[in-house]
Order: sequence, then C-alpha cells, then structure tokens
Amino acid sequence: MPKKKLIEFIGRIQDGGAETLVKDYALLLDKDLFDVTVMCLDYKKSSNVYKTLIENNVKIECLYDPMQLVCRALARILGPKFPASLLKNKMEELNPDVVHVHLELLNLVYLARTSFEEVKLLFTCHNPPEMLIGDKRPLERDACKYLLKNNNLQIIALHEEMAKEINELHGIDNTAVIRNAVDFNKFRNISKAKEEIRKEIGIPVDAYVVGNVGRFAYQKNQEFLVNVFKDVLKKKDNAYLLLVGRGSLEEDLKKQIKDLGIEDKVMMLTNRTDVPELFKAMDVFVFPSRFEGLGIVLIEAQVSGLPCVTSDQIPWEAYQSNQITRLSLDESKDKWADAIINPVCNIDHYGNIEDYDMNKEIKNLEALYLQD
Repeated sequence: MPKKKLIEFIGRIQDGGAETLVKDYALLLDKDLFDVTVMCLDYKKSSNVYKTLIENNVKIECLYDPMQLVCRALARILGPKFPASLLKNKMEELNPDVVHVHLELLNLVYLARTSFEEVKLLFTCHNPPEMLIGDKRPLERDACKYLLKNNNLQIIALHEEMAKEINELHGIDNTAVIRNAVDFNKFRNISKAKEEIRKEIGIPVDAYVVGNVGRFAYQKNQEFLVNVFKDVLKKKDNAYLLLVGRGSLEEDLKKQIKDLGIEDKVMMLTNRTDVPELFKAMDVFVFPSRFEGLGIVLIEAQVSGLPCVTSDQIPWEAYQSNQITRLSLDESKDKWADAIINPVCNIDHYGNIEDYDMNKEIKNLEALYLQD
C-alpha cells in the first residue's frame, strides 16, 4: 500500500499543548504508512517544538515563508483571504491525501475549500467546543458547519464528554475520541537525580519547588499562581516557584514578580527542551487555568508522578490519578497556599493514567486516518 501523504496543520509552531501534540504525532506516526508534513502559518525558531521537529528531520511547510513579518502584516491588512490564497497554493503543491487541522483554522480551510474537495479532512477540538467551534467564534462555527456538510469533516474530541457536546452543538453523531496522550518513556525514564537537575538550574537541593508549565497567557492564569505563591512563602520560606514556558504575558509576569519582591524565589525558564527533567525537579505541580479543553500538561505531570493542584475549570477527564487537589479560583489565596504546601487528594473519582500512553493511542489515530 502506498504511503498516505499527511499534513498536520497548525497555526504556529511554538511551545504549547496542541503544538506539542502535533510534534508527537509527527514523530510517532508509522513512517511506513504515512509521509508526514507539519504545515503552519509561521513558527518560532527558538521554540522546543520547532527545534525537535528540525532535529528529527520532520518536513515543515510554512505558509508565511520566506518573509514571515511581511506576510503577517499583509494578513492584518488584507484579512484571512490572503493566507487562504497561500493555503490554496500550498495544497496544490503538496497534494495531500489527509489533512488534520488543529486550533482556529477552520475558517481558513473554508476560504480555501475548493482545495480540500478530494482530501480526507479532520479537525481536533483542543479547547471547550463552545469557545472554538460554537457561538463565541461564529466564523469558526459556520466554517465547521459547512465543512461537515460539504467536505465530510471528521471532528476529533479529546474525551467522551467533549464528543457529546460537539455532537449536540453541530447535530451530528460521529465525533471521534482520540486522547491527547503522552509519550510515557520521556517522562518516566529520567536518568538524572532530582538533586542534580536542581543544581543545574540553580535551585537549592533542599527547596520545596512549586512548578507550572505552559504558555504565559490569560488562559493559563500564571498571575494568579504568582499571587498565591507570595502566601506560600509566608508559610514555607524554602519554597521556590518554577515557571516554564513563554508567551505574550511574560514581561507582565516579570513585573508582577518584581513588584511583589519575590524575584529571588521565582525562576522563569523559556525555550526548554528538557521539560520531563524539570517535572522531576518539582515537588508539586500547580495548574490554575481559567479554561482548558483537556490540559495535556496536567497529564504529563501525572505521568511524572507529581501531586497536582488545579482549578475547578479543568475537565474531569484530565484527572487520571489519585494525586489531584481541585480548588475553585474563588477560594482564598490562603487556602490555595495550604493546598500547595500539603496537597491532599480531594476528588472521589478519576481514571487510569495508563490510558494516556501515546504509543497506544497513536494506533487509534492511524486507523482514523486510514478509514475510507
């Protein structure tokens, strides 16, 4: 059987949950079955995801190459029809059999819809459906409806409850479920000791390390965690906060940390390729997001064996161990600080983390790609 020409299409190659998933797909899909290309509008060369794809010789096609800044400016001036024209050209050049779309790109696909008539088209809903393909994003919603009707779009949900919501939202009954899984080997086979990792990044060996990994963005709510950490220090003076990521709110967070006078207790690390090792350096993982489709980094933290303190905005399907403390964002900073210092499981049901092994779940995705 000839290989299927497959495109994983995402807006920007950077460090984020959906982007990491696309990277893992590109690395782990069966190369005897699929000729994989990652397509994007643009990319950050400094990101871990981009570096890893390049290091592993994954093909990358960027619509905005070779002049990303100019193309982004033209897209702002001319609107989405400009990138849609670039997408049409790229589709003609690559002639794929399968295109798997991620995040907010369905309207772009709709504008280039004549290029997708002979393509198997899939879309993964990485955030709550109402926020991604519902009334809060009318262009994406309407594009989704059109592509479902005219291009046999196959929607993929991250869990069963999301699938039910999508089916109800769009009047369908065939939403597939593919978990945002994790390559367990990366997070469980860390040869370095915790003490060695801490020394390398400049955190005292005997510190109590509070960790967070994610984009510095409104959704991820790190400013809340920084405020809570000020209270943690009042109760545990050997605590350190480790923030791993980058994003539009990076400078705001640095200013907040400075204004609180806790610069010597907070470490911000960007563009890291060693996130599994950094998990091992932590004592507790805190995930105070305002909303999540699932929260793949929370799965990674649980695979790493960390106790996790999360907001109550995290879907229940993300809870796959008995090490979860779930709190409302309306609870006091003092209560959050206590939970971080002494995390105690306060949920009465959770799944099986072994269900999130990427090496198993990738086979379900491959079957979906091959389905007629």
